[in-house]
Amino acid sequence: MVKPWVWMAFAVLLVASGAAAQPRRSGHGFVAARVGANLVGNTYRVRQEKPTSGAGLSGGIFLSPYWVAEAEAWFRATSPECCTGREQLISLNAERLYAGLGIQPYLAGGIAVLRSRSRNQSAGSKLHLQVQVTAGLRVPLARRLAVDLDLRGNGGGSTMIVRPTVAAVYLF
Repeated sequence: MVKPWVWMAFAVLLVASGAAAQPRRSGHGFVAARVGANLVGNTYRVRQEKPTSGAGLSGGIFLSPYWVAEAEAWFRATSPECCTGREQLISLNAERLYAGLGIQPYLAGGIAVLRSRSRNQSAGSKLHLQVQVTAGLRVPLARRLAVDLDLRGNGGGSTMIVRPTVAAVYLF
Protein backbone atom coordinates (compact mmCIF):
# COMPACT_ATOMS: atom_id res chain seq x y z
CA MET A 1 0.00 0.00 0.00
CA VAL A 2 1.30 3.46 -0.90
CA LYS A 3 1.72 5.79 2.08
CA PRO A 4 -0.40 8.98 2.23
CA TRP A 5 2.63 11.30 2.14
CA VAL A 6 3.66 9.80 -1.22
CA TRP A 7 0.25 10.72 -2.66
CA MET A 8 0.55 14.25 -1.21
CA ALA A 9 4.00 14.71 -2.75
CA PHE A 10 2.69 13.49 -6.12
CA ALA A 11 -0.28 15.92 -5.96
CA VAL A 12 2.04 18.84 -5.13
CA LEU A 13 4.23 18.03 -8.13
CA LEU A 14 1.18 17.99 -10.43
CA VAL A 15 -0.03 21.38 -9.18
CA ALA A 16 3.46 22.86 -9.59
CA SER A 17 3.47 22.40 -13.34
CA GLY A 18 0.97 25.26 -13.74
CA ALA A 19 2.57 27.63 -11.20
CA ALA A 20 4.11 30.90 -12.26
CA ALA A 21 7.88 31.14 -12.48
CA GLN A 22 9.60 32.38 -9.33
CA PRO A 23 12.78 34.16 -10.40
CA ARG A 24 14.65 35.67 -7.45
CA ARG A 25 17.19 38.46 -7.24
CA SER A 26 19.70 39.42 -4.59
CA GLY A 27 18.01 40.83 -1.52
CA HIS A 28 14.75 38.93 -1.92
CA GLY A 29 13.95 36.57 0.90
CA PHE A 30 11.62 33.89 2.20
CA VAL A 31 10.12 32.48 5.38
CA ALA A 32 9.13 28.85 5.80
CA ALA A 33 7.17 26.83 8.35
CA ARG A 34 8.27 23.19 8.40
CA VAL A 35 7.04 19.93 9.90
CA GLY A 36 8.68 16.54 9.88
CA ALA A 37 10.20 13.82 11.98
CA ASN A 38 13.53 13.17 13.64
CA LEU A 39 15.02 9.81 12.89
CA VAL A 40 17.90 9.40 15.34
CA GLY A 41 20.69 6.89 15.39
CA ASN A 42 24.34 6.49 16.16
CA THR A 43 27.07 4.09 15.24
CA TYR A 44 25.97 1.49 17.77
CA ARG A 45 22.17 1.93 17.94
CA VAL A 46 20.95 2.72 14.42
CA ARG A 47 17.18 2.13 14.08
CA GLN A 48 16.72 1.53 17.80
CA GLU A 49 14.90 4.80 18.42
CA LYS A 50 11.40 5.53 17.13
CA PRO A 51 10.82 8.65 14.98
CA THR A 52 9.86 11.79 16.89
CA SER A 53 7.78 14.56 15.32
CA GLY A 54 9.14 18.08 15.11
CA ALA A 55 8.46 21.52 13.68
CA GLY A 56 10.42 24.62 12.89
CA LEU A 57 10.74 27.97 11.20
CA SER A 58 13.36 29.16 8.77
CA GLY A 59 14.11 32.29 6.85
CA GLY A 60 16.55 33.15 4.15
CA ILE A 61 17.86 35.82 1.86
CA PHE A 62 18.85 35.33 -1.77
CA LEU A 63 22.47 36.32 -2.34
CA SER A 64 22.04 35.66 -6.08
CA PRO A 65 19.43 33.79 -8.17
CA TYR A 66 21.11 30.49 -7.17
CA TRP A 67 22.60 31.12 -3.70
CA VAL A 68 20.71 31.57 -0.43
CA ALA A 69 21.75 32.14 3.21
CA GLU A 70 19.26 30.39 5.52
CA ALA A 71 18.75 30.33 9.31
CA GLU A 72 16.54 27.67 10.89
CA ALA A 73 15.11 26.91 14.32
CA TRP A 74 13.83 23.32 14.77
CA PHE A 75 12.10 21.88 17.83
CA ARG A 76 11.07 18.35 18.59
CA ALA A 77 9.22 16.77 21.46
CA THR A 78 11.08 14.78 24.05
CA SER A 79 12.52 11.46 23.00
CA PRO A 80 11.86 8.87 25.71
CA GLU A 81 14.91 6.87 24.62
CA CYS A 82 17.54 9.59 24.93
CA CYS A 83 16.44 12.91 26.35
CA THR A 84 14.14 14.82 28.66
CA GLY A 85 12.47 18.04 27.61
CA ARG A 86 12.30 19.52 24.16
CA GLU A 87 15.35 19.44 21.86
CA GLN A 88 16.21 22.63 20.02
CA LEU A 89 18.34 22.92 16.91
CA ILE A 90 19.53 26.26 15.52
CA SER A 91 21.34 26.18 12.17
CA LEU A 92 22.90 28.48 9.62
CA ASN A 93 23.22 27.17 6.04
CA ALA A 94 24.41 28.12 2.58
CA GLU A 95 21.91 26.79 0.01
CA ARG A 96 22.52 26.24 -3.71
CA LEU A 97 19.50 26.10 -6.05
CA TYR A 98 20.10 24.17 -9.29
CA ALA A 99 17.32 25.70 -11.42
CA GLY A 100 16.25 29.29 -11.89
CA LEU A 101 12.60 28.56 -12.69
CA GLY A 102 10.01 25.86 -12.03
CA ILE A 103 10.85 22.94 -9.75
CA GLN A 104 14.19 23.75 -8.12
CA PRO A 105 16.41 21.01 -6.68
CA TYR A 106 18.79 22.27 -3.99
CA LEU A 107 21.64 21.26 -1.74
CA ALA A 108 22.67 23.04 1.45
CA GLY A 109 25.30 22.76 4.12
CA GLY A 110 26.19 24.57 7.29
CA ILE A 111 26.58 24.39 11.03
CA ALA A 112 24.04 23.73 13.77
CA VAL A 113 23.89 23.93 17.54
CA LEU A 114 21.80 21.21 19.22
CA ARG A 115 20.53 21.92 22.72
CA SER A 116 19.34 18.90 24.64
CA ARG A 117 19.17 17.49 28.13
CA SER A 118 20.06 13.83 28.49
CA ARG A 119 18.35 11.49 30.91
CA ASN A 120 21.43 10.93 33.04
CA GLN A 121 22.40 14.62 33.19
CA SER A 122 21.70 16.09 36.64
CA ALA A 123 21.13 19.77 35.77
CA GLY A 124 21.25 22.13 32.83
CA SER A 125 21.27 21.64 29.11
CA LYS A 126 24.10 20.51 26.90
CA LEU A 127 25.09 22.17 23.62
CA HIS A 128 26.45 20.11 20.73
CA LEU A 129 28.03 21.65 17.64
CA GLN A 130 27.03 19.71 14.51
CA VAL A 131 27.40 19.79 10.74
CA GLN A 132 24.17 20.00 8.74
CA VAL A 133 23.55 18.88 5.14
CA THR A 134 20.32 19.10 3.14
CA ALA A 135 19.01 17.81 -0.18
CA GLY A 136 15.59 18.85 -1.43
CA LEU A 137 13.15 20.22 -3.98
CA ARG A 138 11.40 23.59 -3.99
CA VAL A 139 8.07 23.20 -5.80
CA PRO A 140 6.39 26.50 -6.83
CA LEU A 141 2.63 26.70 -6.28
CA ALA A 142 2.06 30.40 -7.07
CA ARG A 143 4.15 33.52 -7.62
CA ARG A 144 5.05 33.87 -3.92
CA LEU A 145 4.20 30.43 -2.54
CA ALA A 146 6.14 27.17 -2.72
CA VAL A 147 6.53 23.85 -0.94
CA ASP A 148 9.93 22.48 0.07
CA LEU A 149 10.38 18.72 0.32
CA ASP A 150 13.75 17.90 1.83
CA LEU A 151 15.91 15.59 3.85
CA ARG A 152 18.09 17.31 6.45
CA GLY A 153 20.85 15.56 8.30
CA ASN A 154 22.83 16.68 11.32
CA GLY A 155 25.84 14.97 12.79
CA GLY A 156 28.48 15.49 15.39
CA GLY A 157 30.66 12.76 16.88
CA SER A 158 28.88 9.42 16.78
CA THR A 159 25.36 10.93 16.87
CA MET A 160 23.33 11.48 13.71
CA ILE A 161 19.88 13.01 13.20
CA VAL A 162 18.04 12.61 9.90
CA ARG A 163 14.97 14.82 9.36
CA PRO A 164 12.62 14.44 6.41
CA THR A 165 10.58 17.69 6.32
CA VAL A 166 7.85 19.46 4.35
CA ALA A 167 7.70 23.26 4.42
CA ALA A 168 5.25 25.91 3.29
CA VAL A 169 7.40 28.73 1.87
CA TYR A 170 6.41 32.36 1.36
CA LEU A 171 8.76 34.30 -0.97
CA PHE A 172 8.99 38.09 -0.76
